[in-house]
Amino acid sequence: MKLTDKRKKAYIMAASVILLFVIAGTVFLLLRNSSGSRNKQSEKQKKEEMYFSLSASDRETADLYAELYELSREEVAEKQVRTKDWKKTAKELEKEFFTIPENKKYQMGKEGYALEDLEKAEELSAKTGRKAMELAKAKGKSSDNRKWSDIVKDSEILTTEEQLGLTKEQEKKLEEQSLGKEDRVEVAILLMNGTYTFEEVMKELGKGKTVKELKKAGKR
Repeated sequence: MKLTDKRKKAYIMAASVILLFVIAGTVFLLLRNSSGSRNKQSEKQKKEEMYFSLSASDRETADLYAELYELSREEVAEKQVRTKDWKKTAKELEKEFFTIPENKKYQMGKEGYALEDLEKAEELSAKTGRKAMELAKAKGKSSDNRKWSDIVKDSEILTTEEQLGLTKEQEKKLEEQSLGKEDRVEVAILLMNGTYTFEEVMKELGKGKTVKELKKAGKR
C-alpha cells in the first residue's frame, strides 16, 4: 500500500513538472512572438519616420522612384537618408533593378540557374524595363527548359530611343521630321540631360535646324 502511495506521489510530481515545463514553454513562445511583433512594428515605424523626415519635394521624388523601381517609398527613403544625394540613390536603385549581384548569381548558379540566363536577364531588363531578378526567376533553372521567347515578347523590347526616355508618340513625331535613328537617339540624350524640352526640339526642327546644330547650341 505504501509503495502504491509512493508511486502516486511520483506520478503527481512528474505530471506537475511536465505541466510546469509546458506552461513555461508556452509563456516563452508568447513572449518571443510578442517581442518579434514589437520589433517588426518598431522597424516599420522607424522606416516610416525616415520617410516623413524628408522634405515634401523629396517625398514626392521618393514616391516616383518607388513606383519606377517597384519598391516601397520607405525603402527609397532609407537609401536617400543614407546617401543624402538623389543621384547616388538613383544609381543604387538602377543597379539593383537592372542587375543581379554577383554573390546572388553564384548562389543561383549552385541552385541550378544557368549563368548565361542570368546575364541575359540583365540584358533584357534594360531593354524591357522589367526587373532583372524577376526575369531570371521567370526563366527558371536549366532543368525547367523554358525559352526566353516564352518569357519576353518582341513587343516588350524597347527601342534605344525608348530606353533613353522617348515615348512612342515622340519617336513617331521625330520620324515624321525625317530624323534617322542616330538623330533620334541624340534628341533623346538632349532631353535626358535637360538641354531642351521636347516642345523646344520640335520648334527648332520646325525652323529648319538640324540635330547637330541643336547639340552645338546646347553646349554653349
